[in-house]
Amino acid sequence: MTRFIWVRDKESREHYINVKHIVRVTKVPASRFSKTEPYAYIVLNEGHMSQKTIDLSKDDYDTVEDVINKISVAMA
Repeated sequence: MTRFIWVRDKESREHYINVKHIVRVTKVPASRFSKTEPYAYIVLNEGHMSQKTIDLSKDDYDTVEDVINKISVAMA
């Protein structure tokens, strides 16, 4: 049985994702050397040599912690 979750990206677009296609959820901390802000993203396997990333929101929508919780619930 396939499991799907709704995820909103940082631009408020909604994605209905099959959790079996999620390769990884990554949280990148801020870097004091390159002056980057923290961010998070999901990598999806879209099939034959195709990958897609979804940038997650830091505060407003589905944060990395929210997405990980949704994946855990869907796989239970």
